Amino acid sequence: MKRLRTILALSACLSGLVGCTGEVPEAARGRDVVRPAFGLAVDVPDGWTWSDVAGDVVLEIVRRPADTAGATEGGPRPKRLRPVVHVVVVDREGVTLDGWADQAVADSKELQVDLEVSGRTPARLTDGREALALTLRSERALEPLVQQLLLTVTETRAYAVVATAPESDAKAAEPAFKECFDSFVVW
Repeated sequence: MKRLRTILALSACLSGLVGCTGEVPEAARGRDVVRPAFGLAVDVPDGWTWSDVAGDVVLEIVRRPADTAGATEGGPRPKRLRPVVHVVVVDREGVTLDGWADQAVADSKELQVDLEVSGRTPARLTDGREALALTLRSERALEPLVQQLLLTVTETRAYAVVATAPESDAKAAEPAFKECFDSFVVW
């Protein structure tokens, strides 16, 4: 199993280098996370942290855990789902932005069968690149959840910034999600 993970991680690293010019555009400079191998950059909201992930999901951004000092046994149970942002990068393979949106929705539904699209809006990244904003909702999860996606494509890749939160936390997480969406740059 360890060998398989190593092979998958190496494969993700090598596939990320294909087509990489190494040239970071001006719009990406100064972002909190810059990944030339994947052609992306994004800011991480205050109070949140990030980690690299191997596979199509290349980056995870989560709220830092609250201070648990003074917590007692038998206290409130932590929620099973917390707000999270994932950045996904896949080989484009000729897919259009609308085709990528259909694929992203289908992939999300594989993980949460009852997700329904409740919003689909044309968008733009800060550099003017065409994008698409989707909102998906699930009422039957352990907790009702909201998933927001910002999708875009380049000549060689398809990208998704996927922000997921329990419905009860969605409003509070919105500013952090917006910061990730608004700062996302690809090249």
